[in-house]
Amino acid sequence: MVSWVFLVRIEWKKSAVKEAAKAPIATLLGLVEAVSRYAENPDAAVDVKALKGYANSFRVRKGDWRLVFTIADDALTIVRIAPRGSVYRRGV
Repeated sequence: MVSWVFLVRIEWKKSAVKEAAKAPIATLLGLVEAVSRYAENPDAAVDVKALKGYANSFRVRKGDWRLVFTIADDALTIVRIAPRGSVYRRGV
């Protein structure tokens, strides 16, 4: 597990913002809350898993939806939000 004391900021890619508009609001709020908790304390996050084959890339699961994010320097960048079946197709 990657260990950071705390990340300074959470950024969104433009494509992730567009994809977020398609997600059910309750699901989206749950995903964003999980990422925020992870940014505050990575060791306490229970539903964050590293993506195999991608350095510093992780996913959060909420029902059938996934949020994929990367970590670089002092920023957590939300890359994708999509249903389970299609979130991994484009790569990270």
